[in-house]
Amino acid sequence: MKFPRSTGQAAKFLNATEPQLAELVRSGKVHPAPEVFAGRRLWQREHLLQAAEALGIATDELRAKLGEEVPHGA
Repeated sequence: MKFPRSTGQAAKFLNATEPQLAELVRSGKVHPAPEVFAGRRLWQREHLLQAAEALGIATDELRAKLGEEVPHGA
């Protein structure tokens, strides 16, 4: 997966909505907040993982798609 991702791309990947992701940033559940460039948030791997954890959807499959090491037998 290539990074950074826009908020729309991040929402689609996580099967969430842009307002849900914006609320995670506002509430400090994604910290530090994704950088803003030209009025758009740029989501990196660590931001997506934090958002997935906050949404309760951080599965081994999702971690693998993000390119994270998944412990064997987990």
